[in-house]
Parts: sequence; C-alpha cells; structure tokens
Amino acid sequence: MKNIVFINPSVDKYAEIKLWSSELMDYLSGQTRTVMPKTAPMIFAALTPSDYTFTYIDEEVEDIDFDLKADLVAITAMTVQADRAYEIAAEFRKRGAKIIMGGIHATVLPDEALQHVDAICLGEGESIWPAMLEDFTAGRLKSRYDAKEYPPVEKLISPKVDIIKHDSYSMFPIMASRGCPYQCDFCSIKFTSGNKIRMKPVEQVMAEIREFEKYNKGPFKKGYQFVDDNLYINVKYTKELLTALKDQNIFWQGQGTLNAIQDDEMLKLMSECGCRSYAMGFESISEATLKEANKTTNKIHEYEIAAKRLIEHGITPAGFFIFGFDSDDVTVFRKTVEYIKSKHILNPFFSILTPYPGTKVYDRVKDRIFDHKWSHYGAIYSVYKSEKMSPEDVTAGTYWASYQIAHMDNIKEQLTYFWDQGPWPTNPTLTLKERLLLMVIAVKLWRNKKYKRYSSFMVWAATHKKAIDPYAIIASIIFNEMTGKYFKETGYDPSIKK
Repeated sequence: MKNIVFINPSVDKYAEIKLWSSELMDYLSGQTRTVMPKTAPMIFAALTPSDYTFTYIDEEVEDIDFDLKADLVAITAMTVQADRAYEIAAEFRKRGAKIIMGGIHATVLPDEALQHVDAICLGEGESIWPAMLEDFTAGRLKSRYDAKEYPPVEKLISPKVDIIKHDSYSMFPIMASRGCPYQCDFCSIKFTSGNKIRMKPVEQVMAEIREFEKYNKGPFKKGYQFVDDNLYINVKYTKELLTALKDQNIFWQGQGTLNAIQDDEMLKLMSECGCRSYAMGFESISEATLKEANKTTNKIHEYEIAAKRLIEHGITPAGFFIFGFDSDDVTVFRKTVEYIKSKHILNPFFSILTPYPGTKVYDRVKDRIFDHKWSHYGAIYSVYKSEKMSPEDVTAGTYWASYQIAHMDNIKEQLTYFWDQGPWPTNPTLTLKERLLLMVIAVKLWRNKKYKRYSSFMVWAATHKKAIDPYAIIASIIFNEMTGKYFKETGYDPSIKK
C-alpha cells in the first residue's frame, strides 16, 4: 500500500507578520488554532482510492515530521506559500519521496515549480488526480498534468471532513459553487477555478454541513464560511440553497458582489438562515481606481446603501479594500478610513495591491517589481513601485488604516451603532448563557497580564442590554490584538508629514 502525505505549507509559522493565527485566540481556546482548513486536501482525500493511505498535515496547526513514511508527497500552494513549499519538497526528496505540487503558484509558474518537484498539476485537479496516482503507482509519473488535457470538472466533489483536526480551526469551510465570470485585473481565481460557474446540488451541500456538524462541539459552536468565488451569480440556485439552510441551525459568513444586496428576497433569506456577515469586494472609494482595476460591477454610491440594507437585516457589513494602485495617492488612507467609519462598514479588510504572476496587474507593472520573495506576496507588503507613492508609504499607510479601524474605541463605537439598530428576530440579543460565558472569558483575560486590557471590554459587551452575537464580540478583541501587535508602531498616515 502506497503512502500519500498531503501538505498545506504554513503561511504564518515562519512569517514576520502573522495574520491567520493569534496568540490571544490560542490562549482562549487552550490550543494552537488557525482560522479555517483548506478544502483542497479534503477533496483529494475523497478522490483517493482505499488502497492508498492518505495523511494530511496542515502546517499552520502542526509540525511536519519529515521522517514520516511517504511514497508520494502532494503539496498545494498559493504564491505566498511557494518558498516554504519548495523547502518542504527538498526535505522529502532527500528521503526518497516523489513530490507533486498543485495550486495557483504551480499553475501560473510551472517551470519554476518543476525545479523543485517531480510533477505539477496545472488548473483544477479533480480530473487529474486519479491519472497522477495511476501513473505514480505504475512508475511512469509525468512532469506535467494540465487540466486542459482532461475532462472539465463538471461535478464538484464533497470533502472528506474526517482527515482534519477539527478543534484546531475557528470556522469550517463550505463550497457550494466554483468559478467567477468577472475579470478583475488583480485577481487570479480564473487559473484555478475558471470563469464557468458550477454548482453542487443543494442537498449535497446540506449533507456536507451535516458531516461537519458531527465535529462541531463545545460551548461556542463554530460558524461556517462560504468560500465560493461568487455564490450569488445564479440567483435561483442561491435562493434554493438559502431556503434549505434554514433547517441546519448554523450561522455563517459569505462573500460576493453588491448585486445580491439589492434583492430584498435574497437579503431576507440570508438573515433567516443564519448569515452573520457578508463581505463585498469594494476595493476602493475612487472611481479612477475602480476603472484601473477593471472592477466594472462596482458603483461607489451603492456602498452606503449596501451597508444600510445589511444592517437592517441584522447582518454585519464587511468589505475588502486594496491600496497601492497607480491612481492612489497619499490621501487615500485617511479618506478611506473616514468613509468606512461614517458609512458603518463594520468589518473592513485592507490589503496592498500585489502583482500576482499571471494577472493583468503583473503584466502591467512587472518592470517595477523590486521584491521577488514569494513569502512577501500575502498582500501585506509593497513589492512594486506605484506611480504616486513610495513602497514605504503604501505599506505604512495600509498598516495605519488597519490600526485605526481595529482601535478599541472605534470597535465599541461601531458595535454600539450596530446593536442600536436591532435586535432582529434572526439575530437576537445575547442569551443569559452567552452573557455568562463572556463574563468567564473576561475573568480569564483579567488573570493574564498580557490580555488584561480586554477584560473591561468583555464585561462591557456582556452587560450591554442590546449586545448580540458573542462570536463577533470575541473576534473584535482578536482583531485588535493581531492588528495592534504588528501595525500600531509601524504604521503612519503618509498624508501627514512624518
């Protein structure tokens, strides 16, 4: 029997800035945790015949035993993981294992990846995986397997959820569909997911949730993240899915365009079936920047309307913003922070425009790239020179903006505003049990000198008569801890003289 070891290389473990893990989260949970497991290893485990052993190692939550018996090592990697992926490959190669690599990085830079591994998978891997295993077992493993040469992936496979360490994650991922028809210049989704939307039968998605629920224990149940590239493209399907979700008794987060928020029935269904947060790709509050990004679906005047409509239904508005476009100048950070605060986009996420290989942005600015260290391609470092700002100002401005939003005073102000609009039948005020649990957490925080400052916030939230959603309350202090640790001292507003 051949032994397959499937590895997700760590982003955080060796990084200077850790954004997928939190010491405070580990302290509260009593163990090492990260946000969410990857779906790819669970899908490939489901596709692996029973005459192979399949071991999954998520390096974010456990160390790799390089002496583990491995005949075939499969590594999945985004660009930010590539350097670590190559290090892992080298260690296992020393021990005689064959190495295959898939994911976005190997797909867009196959020649580079092949310098470090024995075989690569280009594009979606479901149709390729059985052929790779057959060739490996027969001793005829090829160096390249391109999804274009295999039947297209029409049927999406359910993940094998029992291979992961469930207690090591804060959320569980659900994928109901794959693909995105849009062509944003900065995005690389098309290389691994394609532009064609494919959807799982609704009952298949419900069955996957029921499988995860077998492992969803404890005083605070885990929520779910829909990781679909754009769940709301097919309106009829999405409404059927949301209707079915009502019976699952879960809470979840989703992401998509502003279009879904314009549909009253869609919003009502989202709130009724447990949606707690909806993230939109705002990208920028500048028309010039949206044009530069080819973000044709966005209309800035709709941002405020979308936030209001979500809040009316008890759903937290979240949004993604990108800094560092050529049309951005040093005033963009303060303008964006002020806009977000005034429009009550409660959970904004800032990133630095990163020219990922294969994207139109990369083709446009590749002569201005000065940093080719792949571990810096996590959208928190400036790796190229934009036209109107220095890389230092882009980085520091992004860090400054992040800390302004994560400051506890702003968090309390925004939560108070949100709570004052409720409660909602689908998102009620805290139960007595939830308030008591928050008080227990407050005591635990007070006993630790490092986190004592958060205990008063937790008491404030636990005793606030309009407070809702204990998960969002806990996430608030974790967000502040992570952001403050890395960005409080290194960020500055570049529009003001340093």
